[in-house]
Amino acid sequence: MRFLTKFKIFIFLIITTFVVVLPRNMFDYIVSDMFYSLFGGNGFNYFFKGVSYVLHDKILLLIMGLLGIFLFFIKEYRKSILILSTAFFGASIAIALKSLVGRVRPLADEFTGGSFPSGHSTVVVLFFMSLLYIINKKEKIRVIAAISIIIIPISRLAIGAHYPTDVLGGLLLGSIVVDLMIYYNEVLYKIFKKVSGLSEEK
Repeated sequence: MRFLTKFKIFIFLIITTFVVVLPRNMFDYIVSDMFYSLFGGNGFNYFFKGVSYVLHDKILLLIMGLLGIFLFFIKEYRKSILILSTAFFGASIAIALKSLVGRVRPLADEFTGGSFPSGHSTVVVLFFMSLLYIINKKEKIRVIAAISIIIIPISRLAIGAHYPTDVLGGLLLGSIVVDLMIYYNEVLYKIFKKVSGLSEEK
């Protein structure tokens, strides 16, 4: 495992501990209030809500699932395993943490479910980082990925759906899961090959 991945895990654990111990802290309240004051009550609000709907976590997970199935049928098993395992483990860990941490959202009357980590922020990283890993021509995708990974956390803060530590935690979680799935992809492929008897054509 790379040092960078270990460092990401370390920082994620610090943020998670901070949120569990101090769910109502001044840093989160001040920053989230600042974003909502700037963007929540004007035309920007509609724009950021639109961004959240277009890049909705459930939509991106559905695309990952369909892409994984397509790759399976064209016998790109390693890529299929990477996409499907990334989507499954990333979404499962995010859902489990939301339930375990049980943090209330900034605008609890408008948004339901746990606040930490941000599902949108987690999944946008899962989607684009795994996509960049499996495709060859990455130039245009890199630009779209960078814009999406920046704008989604901002949008979640702007509409009052999350605190800053929620989106930071989501971004880190998504990145960690992709790193781990890439690292263990060959191991998962060998298990799949042994169980199914299927293998990629050389």
